[in-house]
Amino acid sequence: MLRRQFEQRGLRKVKKSIFLYVCIACLGVSNAMAEEGTGAITTEVSYVAEAVRNLSGGLQKGTKYEAAGTLGATVDLEKAGLWSGATAYVEFIIDHGTDPSGTLIGDFQTASNIADGNRTRLQQVWFEQSLMDGAIAVLVGTHDLNAEFNVTEYGGLFTNSSFGIGPEISGNAATSLFPEAGLAARIAFHANDQLAFSAAAYDGDPATRPLRAAEGYMYIAEAAYSSEGAAYKLGLWRHTKAPVQGGGQGLSGAYIVIDQPLWDWDGGSMGAFLQYGLAQRSAENIKNYVGGGFHFSGLIPGRNNDEAGIAFARADFSNNYRSLNPGFKKAETAIELTYRAPLTDWLAVQPAFQYIMAPSGDPALRNAKVGLLRLELSL
Repeated sequence: MLRRQFEQRGLRKVKKSIFLYVCIACLGVSNAMAEEGTGAITTEVSYVAEAVRNLSGGLQKGTKYEAAGTLGATVDLEKAGLWSGATAYVEFIIDHGTDPSGTLIGDFQTASNIADGNRTRLQQVWFEQSLMDGAIAVLVGTHDLNAEFNVTEYGGLFTNSSFGIGPEISGNAATSLFPEAGLAARIAFHANDQLAFSAAAYDGDPATRPLRAAEGYMYIAEAAYSSEGAAYKLGLWRHTKAPVQGGGQGLSGAYIVIDQPLWDWDGGSMGAFLQYGLAQRSAENIKNYVGGGFHFSGLIPGRNNDEAGIAFARADFSNNYRSLNPGFKKAETAIELTYRAPLTDWLAVQPAFQYIMAPSGDPALRNAKVGLLRLELSL
């Protein structure tokens, strides 16, 4: 037993070392190409570490630590002199730590959007071809659905997972999301600077390889309109093999995302966002979701790049979920207050507080009070 633990610790150290070596190597290649003036390779290196403390309620009091490291490299194949109008992207991720939702909080929506346990993987590898002077773009490869679909810019500040993508999708259907991206084909059409349409097909269960028709497919389409900093999005989706009430398969849904600037002042701004998503009544876990909040920048004079926000996320449980869990409550609601402060060009700190009502709808769990402290390093 002890030997196995030492071997696992050693393996984790090796994985972390490999990650650091790859980061350094890619940065070296990128800098070399930049010196040559090609600018063909752009690298992104980030490391997010956090401590999560369940202060009361939920499963139990306690503190958990987790982190996620990401190395991404974008290659402009046209600048490299290889392929006109083409771009390639590779993303490598290493996660470690313990998911606080599963061990301390007991919530359904997942309080931390970097929770994944201990894993190292190649997350995304895709190729994109631009056509008609950029009006059309076709992408194939391993791709994160939430990198393009169902995204709120203002909601991206918050740490709760539902502000990234609604649980009416993530809680009902296995699809290409963090922490497991799947094979995909996507086409995007930009009618003009304001109007865009996208549609894609994804592997129905990215956790298993290779692609299997028996696991189904996730189809999604989105129309987006943007003007003067505001964005309005409407999406439709269907997972052909998602489990539904009564033992059937196949689930459809729709969503709306709105990002709306409200007020600008010298050195700061205020905006609001809204998310609404629904799934068929036969959904396995979540029948509908609503989230929204306010985003602020530059609240403190002289700290123009600081961000602050308050938001809520409410997931309504389906009839199937409540029939399997008699006595459970109708919904789980999370309220989050957060502040993100860049300390340098490469380091930021972000404290957050979440009040989670009716975790997983379980009447045995009291409302949870959760504190998070996150550090972000980026190069």
